[in-house]
Amino acid sequence: MSESSNDFVVLTPYNGTTGTGGDPLTQNLNVFYNAGDIAWMIVATALVLLMIPGVGFFYSGLARRKSALSLIWLSVMSVGVISFQWFFWGFSLAFSHTAGKYIGNLDNIGFRNVLAAPSVGSSKIPDLLFAIYQGMFSAITVALAVGAVAERGRMLPCVVFMFVWSTIIYDPIACWTWNPSGWVSQLGGLDFAGGTPVHISSGSAALAYSLMLGKRRGHGTHELNYRPHDVTHVVIGTVFLWVGWFGFNAGSALSANLRAVMAAVVTNLAASTGGVTWCLLDYRLEKKWSTVGFCSGVIAGLVAITPGSGFVPAWSAIVFGVVGAAACNYGTKLKYLLGIDDALDIFAVHAIGGLVGNLLTGLFAADYIAHLDGYTVIPGGWINRNYIQLAYQLSDSVTGFAYSFVGSCIILFVMNFIPGLSLRSTEDDEIMGIDDAEIGEFAYDYVEITRDVVSGTDGFALSGFSKPSDVSSTIDRAEPVEFKQSIPVTVTVGMALRNPDDVATSSLERANFPQDPTEFDSDPRISFSKLDNTFILETDDGQEFEFDNTLKRWIPTVDDALLEQQREAYKVQGVDDHEVATKQQLKKKRKQPALGDENVQKPKKSRVNTAVYVTSIPLDATANEIRDVFCKCGVIAEEIDSGRPRIKMYTDANGTFKGEALIVYFRPESVNLAIQMLDESDFRLGVRGPFGSMRVQSADYSFKSQQEAPAKTNLRDKKKILKKTQKLNSKLADWDDGEPSGLPDSGSRWDKVIVLKHMFTLKEIGEDPAAILDIKDDIREECSKFGDVTNVVLFDEEPDGVVTVRFSEPDAARQCVQLMDGRFFAGTRVEAYIADGSERFRKANERLAALESDDEEEESKRLDEFGSWLESESIIKDTSK
Repeated sequence: MSESSNDFVVLTPYNGTTGTGGDPLTQNLNVFYNAGDIAWMIVATALVLLMIPGVGFFYSGLARRKSALSLIWLSVMSVGVISFQWFFWGFSLAFSHTAGKYIGNLDNIGFRNVLAAPSVGSSKIPDLLFAIYQGMFSAITVALAVGAVAERGRMLPCVVFMFVWSTIIYDPIACWTWNPSGWVSQLGGLDFAGGTPVHISSGSAALAYSLMLGKRRGHGTHELNYRPHDVTHVVIGTVFLWVGWFGFNAGSALSANLRAVMAAVVTNLAASTGGVTWCLLDYRLEKKWSTVGFCSGVIAGLVAITPGSGFVPAWSAIVFGVVGAAACNYGTKLKYLLGIDDALDIFAVHAIGGLVGNLLTGLFAADYIAHLDGYTVIPGGWINRNYIQLAYQLSDSVTGFAYSFVGSCIILFVMNFIPGLSLRSTEDDEIMGIDDAEIGEFAYDYVEITRDVVSGTDGFALSGFSKPSDVSSTIDRAEPVEFKQSIPVTVTVGMALRNPDDVATSSLERANFPQDPTEFDSDPRISFSKLDNTFILETDDGQEFEFDNTLKRWIPTVDDALLEQQREAYKVQGVDDHEVATKQQLKKKRKQPALGDENVQKPKKSRVNTAVYVTSIPLDATANEIRDVFCKCGVIAEEIDSGRPRIKMYTDANGTFKGEALIVYFRPESVNLAIQMLDESDFRLGVRGPFGSMRVQSADYSFKSQQEAPAKTNLRDKKKILKKTQKLNSKLADWDDGEPSGLPDSGSRWDKVIVLKHMFTLKEIGEDPAAILDIKDDIREECSKFGDVTNVVLFDEEPDGVVTVRFSEPDAARQCVQLMDGRFFAGTRVEAYIADGSERFRKANERLAALESDDEEEESKRLDEFGSWLESESIIKDTSK
């Protein structure tokens, strides 16, 4: 006991007069402070630091995978930039002992005289400890704000913005809120841990950054209607934030006492109730228990409780969590009204959550809670009948928001005019992804492999994509790892089977390849391929490379043996690795021949027939009449330039139609269908052709293929063919959909059909006709939650973006209308109602729309009636005549 008594240090009241608090060489400066308080505040500092990568993981999971790493990078970079700024002059501008009402001075620049004197925040801890703790607050505030650059902002301007914004915006707000000399502190405003300095300021800065950056590419269209790419990252980020928030709120007591304990209690309660509330609100609409919804609610509850965590009783934390989560949930819709692309909803969660927390603190602040630390005295809020407190809280919130938003806009506006500091990335960089364009590294191995697949880096290339934007578009709509059959399974395995030594050797060799096209003629290894319209380089060991004019580098050709090895090694049960992607036009790649087979000529691929040859057509028939008869068997191909159906009517020497025609279909399956349905039938019912019944047979191209050499297709023609193929694919997808406006009314049939408006824009499907299929698939998937969907029809000539959905049951249709009407889809408000049959909507092919079937039962009924009519006695007699 005596030894313990001798080791115990009795606290001594601070009596220093120097700026540093004393001379450590001549006196023990530790006697002024409790070791427990210092230990707790060091832990709290580390907990707040832990929150910053949590922000990065949370933001990264919400974004698309091609920009995932950039958001993590910005979060950790904010620690580096702000730590220096805080040391240099940030701390002095915010917490100097002789600060003014709005901002401090430079007395403590470079931590000058920052050591053992009691801090301005609390006499329980020294200046040095208070400085490092508050430095973490500054860093996380910046990390929260810069998430606004998601998917379209450049890194360098953002880093510059971190330093400038923290100096001009954050430091003054922190000074007037937490420094005893500040005007909010003197007014009586209550902000325990950062409702205004941290959350309102970062949320309004993010709104300003989003405004000045402009909307992401494809905003308001189906392109940005994607799900968070990695929900696991969202959960990990939430856990980091939830744990770190204990140091954020409880640490703001600035000592180890009961007030810190109460702050920890209300923090956890508000986070828990906030997560449950948001999850329930999402379930009301989606009928799914959203993980992202729960995590968002947790963050909203934590934000709301932040300003009041050291002032309010435990029971009020339930109110903070419920009201804060609900307000932030509905606040996510404000960006649509404002027309600002706040990609990660930073404004909704932090600015609105901070505002709600400030106001609720004015209502529930209690004098006895604040005095749990033994020395803080406040008049309290409404529960203490101090009604003016709410006005103080509101004035603090509005001032902080206005100052941060306007100031951020001015900073960004000026920066955008400085050479080298333009805020936004180029469109090509945005398509490729900020990770690749700005950082050159990736959050996931298979994203880098996909980049290598497109560019051919390290000897791995994949036929199926002609440019990086094709891959990025497919990846953005896909779930993590699974590429939804748009990319063969071998994409995800990358170069797992390649020898690292081979890769290194290949990269070293390519460094010696000429990069300037003017030098290609002088290199004996390089030749020009007229077939592929590109330069080919063959190394001494027989390996071939192509020169990519876009990337300005040499790309290895595809190794068939390697691809087959990868398919076998990573074969997935039930998945056909050799299935060709149907949504993208496949670009042919040169194949490297096997060793010793240089002179072996590859056999030509047999031509797939898609045409029928028809004879005995009435001599007065027209091309439109032929089209109407034969389009019942499939989509007829169209000419690339004119768009006319590919129907050739043969004439004699005088130009008179001979009754023979060639009809080319889009799909080969239509050939057999046309032969089965129309061969030996009448072109017009009861009217025979010049040679009897019409004869339909498969066209024979054998002689033509021997006589005619294939014409070379230039790049412009390839683009036309691609666009035409996408259009015909869209027609094919819509060929058998039901359409209310093209069918007769049959009483109660309309109660199964709903009309959805504002589901797409004409500009969206005009730029990418293939998007029609994706939009219909998404709508079908969403509506299937309410019941069986039998048909989805998209009317591609309606400016209101009209889609009709037919259900198998009327109850499902009514339920869908109830929950879909008023919802937001791709940034626009959906209008949903039950169809009544009175409206007629427009499609690109009205005649085809009129032929579309309603459902399987009615189609079967019509076919049975038609068969009975053909077998009737009157028809048999007419035919025999």
